[in-house]
Amino acid sequence: MRRIAAQELDKNFPQVAVIVPIKGIDEHTPENLRALLDQDYPNYHLIFAVESSDDPVCELLHSLSLTQAPERVKLVVSGHTQKRGQKVHNQLAAIDTTTEKDEILAFMDADAHPNPRWLHALVLPLTYHPWYIGATTGYRFYVPANNHPANGILCAINAKIAGLIGPYRWTAAWGGSMAMRRNDFFSYGVFRAWQGALSDDFAVTYCVKKIARSRIHFVPLCMVASAGTFNWRTLQEFAVRQYRITRVCALSLWFSAFIGALLFCLTLLSAPIAAIIAAAFSQRLWWTGLAVFGAVYLLAIWRGILLLRNARKLLPDHWPEIRQARPWFIMGSPLVQGFNLFYLVCSCFGNTITWRGIRYKMKSRTQTEVLG
Repeated sequence: MRRIAAQELDKNFPQVAVIVPIKGIDEHTPENLRALLDQDYPNYHLIFAVESSDDPVCELLHSLSLTQAPERVKLVVSGHTQKRGQKVHNQLAAIDTTTEKDEILAFMDADAHPNPRWLHALVLPLTYHPWYIGATTGYRFYVPANNHPANGILCAINAKIAGLIGPYRWTAAWGGSMAMRRNDFFSYGVFRAWQGALSDDFAVTYCVKKIARSRIHFVPLCMVASAGTFNWRTLQEFAVRQYRITRVCALSLWFSAFIGALLFCLTLLSAPIAAIIAAAFSQRLWWTGLAVFGAVYLLAIWRGILLLRNARKLLPDHWPEIRQARPWFIMGSPLVQGFNLFYLVCSCFGNTITWRGIRYKMKSRTQTEVLG
């Protein structure tokens, strides 16, 4: 990943419409928007999609467009929806304003902070193998915004998920940093799938991989930083919501995550317990149990170190904040996986979630009911 991220990018610049669904303002919003305006890419424009013109972010967007890039920024008001996720509804409203001149559609979350090369790196693979690569994606890396333990735990859990992305077979699109050709967006059936979808990225993943039989290309340089401002309550709400969406939209992926966390916790806990019980019968069994425990723990520590090394290389500007979470990556892995398993168990039941103040009932990957 680090070697690929260091490569020079070819000077190929198809026109890109960058679509950013947005709602509300937090302390990081202005700098995230400025990072989008400061992309090292000459041929793109930004379409911000909001639910209501009363949203306070509209004033911020208006001032940014006037002072920095009036010809590059467009604001779209989508209105409310009753048949799909509000984020997807906002994105569809933005896509309606694009034209065939926009060869590429790129999608970015407003709470993510891209580096200056993000857009160029995300778009470039789509120009190389149009018959082979159907979409490109990055991923997020949560950066602790304070010292609350919930942010360190989320940073470690999310990094473990990021560590699974890479080979084409396993790579899924992530909606906060993804792109695809505009023609493919319609021909692959994504536009149709979004009509009732709650999750934009799971619909893209299914259409690209299952319908078009194409591939999703992971771009290491398109890892983006997201500020972690969670407490215990908001962390549980967020994690359970994300896993519940995954269970409804991609059951096999959720099941793999569940089995992985369960096996880790069971192995780590059962080894010393078995060793204590076996000590009454055989000294050799005692040492075998401790050896299993130590081996699993050491492998978890090494994995945490590798994840931190990649984070430092891919997100150097955010390393001082990421460094705060080092104890959770290195020595705290059993506790992190324990929290992860707890959230997975909580997501086993139910198909309703609350997202940005709106309550949804998920019926399938492409069917959503807005409850209020």
